[in-house]
Amino acid sequence: MKGLVTGMAVAAALAMTSSAHAAAGADGDITGDGYGAALAVQTNETSFGDNKSELDAGYGFISGGQLHLAITGQVENNFNKMEIFIDAAAGGQSVFASAGNDGAGAMDGMVFDNGFTPETHIIARNGFDGGLGQNKFDLDFANLGAGTVTAQQSIFGNSLTGSGTVTPGPATAGNIDVGYDNSNILGVGGGGNAGVPADQVAAAAVTTGLELIIDLADLGYTGGPINVSAIVNSGDHSFASNQTLGGLPIPSGHLAGLSTTDFSQIAGNQFFTIVPEPASLALLGLGGLAMLRRRA
Repeated sequence: MKGLVTGMAVAAALAMTSSAHAAAGADGDITGDGYGAALAVQTNETSFGDNKSELDAGYGFISGGQLHLAITGQVENNFNKMEIFIDAAAGGQSVFASAGNDGAGAMDGMVFDNGFTPETHIIARNGFDGGLGQNKFDLDFANLGAGTVTAQQSIFGNSLTGSGTVTPGPATAGNIDVGYDNSNILGVGGGGNAGVPADQVAAAAVTTGLELIIDLADLGYTGGPINVSAIVNSGDHSFASNQTLGGLPIPSGHLAGLSTTDFSQIAGNQFFTIVPEPASLALLGLGGLAMLRRRA
């Protein structure tokens, strides 16, 4: 009977949490998905080109045992990188050391913000692959502690945009739903490398970009807030723009080489925080996973 009652309670908590959101899958458009207000909004116009590589705002929520994450804007279709770091568990890295995939070792030595110690590194990229003779959108999911990577190429087939799935691999036991919509022509402008202040109202109005739905278990999640950082970087990970979420101080130009960047010495937090709703916390508690911790 105890098992039955617990199962019913968990199901009820799942229903309570999911009812607050309408998200049915990742499509790259946050409209109607219940993301709520932006958790971070861009501070600087992009140094990598208007409507090419810009991060307008960050959104997220926890529901049904999954993290729903959206970064509005786009990354240029020349295989520039959208680097996403997720701190969802105890431990993690304070100084970046790559899992060895996609040349990300070019960023080794990057110092993260105080209080931000990610365990997960996601790389999203898209462009025309001459060898394949087609457009493609790729995504890597790296478990930094284990040094394992789940990678999938051409997620949307011969297309730069769409909806698809990264199937389980060395770093993940569950699927990752991926949606990408690069149709945005609004949001922040292209201020060159001068560090021009962004129009934050326009940035917060953008609804399209990259959307991911990730199983919490694959993030090592045991409860509490989840911190996320996003950065637009060059194709070889060696020259970063001024597009980060949370945003850089105004004015800020290119970050350039991330291997020598110390975010702990830059004003503000270049990450944003997703706080679980009460129903999510109840669900974790019923499952015996509510080990809330405070990050230093």
